[in-house]
Amino acid sequence: MSNIQSTTLDELNSAISISPYLNEIDLSKLKKKPIDSSPLYICIDGLWNEEFLNKVAEESIHFDDWSGEKDFYGSRKKRWQSDIDKLPSFTKTFLAYLNQSTFLRVVEFLTDQEGLIPDPHFEGGGLHSTGEGGFLKMHIDFNYNENLRLHRRVNVLVYLNKNWAKEYGGNFELATKDCKGNFKTLLSLEPIFNRTVIFITDDSSYHGQPNPVMHPHKKRRNSIAAYYYLSESNSKIKRTSTNYFDNSGKPIKEKVLKKILSKLKKSILH
Repeated sequence: MSNIQSTTLDELNSAISISPYLNEIDLSKLKKKPIDSSPLYICIDGLWNEEFLNKVAEESIHFDDWSGEKDFYGSRKKRWQSDIDKLPSFTKTFLAYLNQSTFLRVVEFLTDQEGLIPDPHFEGGGLHSTGEGGFLKMHIDFNYNENLRLHRRVNVLVYLNKNWAKEYGGNFELATKDCKGNFKTLLSLEPIFNRTVIFITDDSSYHGQPNPVMHPHKKRRNSIAAYYYLSESNSKIKRTSTNYFDNSGKPIKEKVLKKILSKLKKSILH
């Protein structure tokens, strides 16, 4: 019997009520069903205990032990750290909680996904930070984790940016495609503090941050990301890497990406 079936709503609400990190929420009102072929998504403001998330946000501002910074066609000025042992204490605690039973059951309940499995390595996830002019092109995620040998199914993003205004850019966008293959935006959300986005990742859940960060004081756009997997696939195509798209919805071919990367390397060397 699955976690969804074996855990009653009352039991789940009781677990949330004693959690030191989660605020009490109306799970029944938040629960959604997918409409037509559009990807399922849920946005929750104020899900996390503000005092605790404040500490995570402060750590993200001062953190400097990054694994790297993306600088290619698909993404620029985006730093990441997925090694939980290199992250500061409150951030480490938060990521560990995202992989624990109570929050996993919340995600399962809201998305109707049974048997979700967390990633202890946070491949592609962890702490993210995008600087001035930074962006992430619309894309569909890798859907197969070779290390875990599991199929990716749900993304959770938690934003850490206080006093963030729309004109600062950096909106999270989720889109589908129309019959002509052009993007049809489903939502565009400012990455404000204590905003959580949960969505199904599949072959049609195009998402990203295509609008560059433009903060007047050059503050960075910080977030936490965690991904959840299934033992069985919902996709006919196995992707072990991310597929990027231009603003019109056309895929960027690997050959084109290699040419762009080659030009970038040459410009750096000269």
